[in-house]
Amino acid sequence: MKRASLILVAIVAIAGLVTPAFGQQPADHQAAPPLVQLLQSKGILTTDEAAQLSQAGSADEMNERLGKLLVQKGLISPEDYSRTVATSVVPASTAGATGGSLIDAVVHVPTRYPSVAGGIGGVGYAEPVPTEGPAVIPAVSPVRVLPIDTPKQGGLVPDIKLGSGAAMKLYGFFKVSAVEETASSGGVNFGSQDWPLPMLIGGDTGPTSDGQFHLKARSFRIGSQFEWVPKNSDVVLTGRVEGDFEGDYTNVNNRNISAVRSSMFGIRLAYVRLDTHFGDTPVFAEFGQDWTLLGSSTLPSLFETTGLGVGMGGFYERLPQFKVGVQFGHSSFKVEPEFAIVLPVGSSSTLTDEQRARFGDRVGAESNQPGVEGRVVFQFPINSGWKAVPPAQIIFSGHHATMAEIIPFGSLPTTPVPGALGCATQASPVGCSIREFFPTGLRGTNPQNAWSAEVQLPTPWVTAAAKYYNGDDLRFFFGGQLNDVYTSLNGATGIPTALVPAITTFAGRTIPFGCIGGTTAPTFNCNDNPIIPSSLNPVRGQGGFGELSFPLSRIFHADPEGHNSGWILHVMYGTDRTIARDARQTGGNGLARTDYDNASLTYRLNKWMTFVNEVSYIDTRATTALSKTFEGRPVTQAHNWRNEFGTVVTF
Repeated sequence: MKRASLILVAIVAIAGLVTPAFGQQPADHQAAPPLVQLLQSKGILTTDEAAQLSQAGSADEMNERLGKLLVQKGLISPEDYSRTVATSVVPASTAGATGGSLIDAVVHVPTRYPSVAGGIGGVGYAEPVPTEGPAVIPAVSPVRVLPIDTPKQGGLVPDIKLGSGAAMKLYGFFKVSAVEETASSGGVNFGSQDWPLPMLIGGDTGPTSDGQFHLKARSFRIGSQFEWVPKNSDVVLTGRVEGDFEGDYTNVNNRNISAVRSSMFGIRLAYVRLDTHFGDTPVFAEFGQDWTLLGSSTLPSLFETTGLGVGMGGFYERLPQFKVGVQFGHSSFKVEPEFAIVLPVGSSSTLTDEQRARFGDRVGAESNQPGVEGRVVFQFPINSGWKAVPPAQIIFSGHHATMAEIIPFGSLPTTPVPGALGCATQASPVGCSIREFFPTGLRGTNPQNAWSAEVQLPTPWVTAAAKYYNGDDLRFFFGGQLNDVYTSLNGATGIPTALVPAITTFAGRTIPFGCIGGTTAPTFNCNDNPIIPSSLNPVRGQGGFGELSFPLSRIFHADPEGHNSGWILHVMYGTDRTIARDARQTGGNGLARTDYDNASLTYRLNKWMTFVNEVSYIDTRATTALSKTFEGRPVTQAHNWRNEFGTVVTF
């Protein structure tokens, strides 16, 4: 690294910032090195920046930080930095650290080289990564919104220094795209969505397939990273806040005409993280809203980011959580187990719009217990001799939570049910009422269990990423064809609504009641048996995706500094399925599976602007024959061709 240090000084000297002789003095990280002192005296470095450089653990680390600062200040070019200071490939797990999909990997990640590799929230090209020797076009980096790289104290090069002493770095992107598709999801509620919701979920599309055109700019995203640097401490304190305008439209007087262009801002991420060591072992704790450990480690490289594979194998979420983790490993092989308690959410399909706007969901909170999640990540290089290729990862994750539905006694009818015997007080000779069987009301629960397995295998020629998930009540994680639970009387004879009106929970779910051994002819009768409620059973589902990303520019030996260095091709297949017999039950939405084929071609013009064209074929199937209406007639299957073209500008 001495050679890199000398060359860095030579570059600074050529720029007229210092004299060559002065900069050749050795650095001492215990006090400000002479070069740092001189740059500070000339106003090139601030006092805080000089102090951060002085805290570097080694001369190598100080040179790396100084080089990045000079790049940020525009005093040396990234090419100068690449040829002199950097000696190793930047971990590609940072590529998608800001979001999910093509755009998230396009977004500049502060303190590290930005990368578009992997997709928009992941676009698929990474700018040249520093390596020894000639510059090389990097391999495609997987979209990793939960990287395991341990942050270093003072590693953030800030845009703003706050009065509290915190450092702040802004990032984000502008995305504008035009979308044309041959069909809509149909129905009053979902017929004009500008993202590929699985078709048929909203009902009839009318006399045609309801093909549509949209041009949207609502994907604008902005975020900031924070760092607090305690002096003389082994603690690294960082944070992140991120939001976008992907929320639905406002309902206010001055927007009743222009609502379609006025979407709402919403928080995506908001957390703080504490990193330290137990001995030589890195450990961390995080508090706030972040990506879930379940299923979010691997995201598809999609240009469509409003849905990002909703109901088509995407499977991910963000949740408020308390999370801890520890990292083991030797050299480039790392193992990181993590555990979190999370907000339990059922995403009840029966809530009204007003209820959802007021409190979002209630069945998870009313279980009175947190959800729990865990994952373990294995990270390793496939071949340490490959240049500008990120390490591979294999990830396993799991989730458990409990949902609760409540019916207050005041919602239970007092009508006697013929032949219903066995209640505490036999008030009527005809039969007991439902309220007499349940004088304090009812509370029913159902489990929410899921697991996933994910793999990311980058090579110089193709990057493969895949995910499989399986579980029940997957609606909140955008799986299981957006089903949550169904009700079942488990063989009992249901009490007709003509005799007892529909009974609903706080969350709006209808709960049937019945009698084991009951009969319906000539009239309903429980035949001296007690009344029982139906059980809540989660709809089971599974799915996943497989994706191949080809760095075309690298494959065809384009000039890393030329205009053709930014071409990438992504191809993907995703699927999301239910157990059909579950989705047919009362409360199921009647969808069996959706298959998703996708291809996108990405061209990065420069480090700021990227062009993408993405073509998708979406095929949805119903659970029963002729159960849905499409193009004015009953169908069991329908499809949609979708094309989206647009630009992404990052900052």
